[in-house]
Amino acid sequence: MDSQTRSRLMSGPVRLKHFASPASQNVSLTGLKTLLVFLFLQLSFQFSADSQVYERPNFSFSSHETLELERVDVDTNQTRVYFSILSRKLGGSFCIDTSTYIKNSLGSDEYKLIESIGVPDCPDVHKFSIVGKKLSFILVFPPIGREIRYIDVIENCQESCLSVRYILLDKVINEKINDALNLYESRKLEESLAAFQDLLLSHNDNVSPVFGSVYLYMMSINYELGQSKEIRRLYNELDQSSIINKEEILEEARYQELVR
Repeated sequence: MDSQTRSRLMSGPVRLKHFASPASQNVSLTGLKTLLVFLFLQLSFQFSADSQVYERPNFSFSSHETLELERVDVDTNQTRVYFSILSRKLGGSFCIDTSTYIKNSLGSDEYKLIESIGVPDCPDVHKFSIVGKKLSFILVFPPIGREIRYIDVIENCQESCLSVRYILLDKVINEKINDALNLYESRKLEESLAAFQDLLLSHNDNVSPVFGSVYLYMMSINYELGQSKEIRRLYNELDQSSIINKEEILEEARYQELVR
């Protein structure tokens, strides 16, 4: 698949993506036939008995700037991960390696790809005809254990491999994060910061990796608000925590020059 630029975190330098992005409203460039087929597939899966549906679940890191995680469905038969990716390169192409798998982020369980829908298996490729074209696709895996709270989707290939890590399978926390992000996108910085603070106070277990990203967003918002002392306090608090991916988050904060 073609190389993609790594994502921009808020207004800082190009780096890794944290959390899901707000839903895109621009579907005019998506082929109508492809869109209708994709919607039909969504509807055909929607009514599976005993299904857990996680709409726009949040995550900690993504390998591709324009890759969007739309949904994860888990039932007793399959695990389905819904993605879309936007082309920003003339003549770009995309495919999924058949060695792609899901991994329990906090364990060793792995689940191999069963089927990809809407995207070719490598070495065949989908060629984007124009810049700004969106490709929607579904990756189908075996059912994962219901106790699993975080998953990674990993494409095991040679270069430009898809990777989305620490996908959160918790509806309540996802909803609270998305509410805080929506406030941020509306430039309601103080309200967004208060929502993230409430999330830390009410749900932080001092272990789960998603809270490392919460700290990072709070540091970023405080940077925009000019609160350098609060940034340092949050950085030190994260450094002293037991959050699993804290080293990566601390490195990200330094890379973003949030802490000097």
